[in-house]
Order: sequence, then C-alpha cells, then structure tokens
Amino acid sequence: MKMLAILAFCLGTLCACTPPAGSEQAMIRATVAGTTAQPDPVEMQIRVLEKAGKLKVLAVRESFPPQFELEGSAQALAEVRALEQPR
Repeated sequence: MKMLAILAFCLGTLCACTPPAGSEQAMIRATVAGTTAQPDPVEMQIRVLEKAGKLKVLAVRESFPPQFELEGSAQALAEVRALEQPR
C-alpha cells in the first residue's frame, strides 16, 4: 500500500511539471531590417520582446539600417515585422 502511494505521488508530480499539449510554440528564425529613424522603432520593439523572453537576438549586422537575425515565435516576429520599412 505504501508503494502504491509513493507511485501515485510520483506520477502526480510528473504530470504537474509537464506543460499542457499544444502550449509550445515553434521557434522560427528570421532576418528583419531596422529603420532609418532615430530611435529605431524596430530595435525598440525587439528589445522589449527580448526582455519579455519572447524573442532572441542571434546577430546584428551593422549595415544601415541595421539588420537583426532573430529567433522567436511567429507572433513575436510578426510584431517586429509590422514596424519594418517596406523594401
């Protein structure tokens, strides 16, 4: 009986630590160009999302305007791309 209680406790703990199905979002890589405005609204949004843990900056190319290689969810990348200047 004691063994059964320990097993039930372990299984309950394991289930509580596992994220629910479908809660994980796929991480996507993308290159986004900044703007020529100062301060750059694209870079500002990138920094906000990076602090929130929704986006990761992989590289910054020092061109003008700067180009950011990013990794994040499709939603986070769409927020940044909405501020990007048309090419």
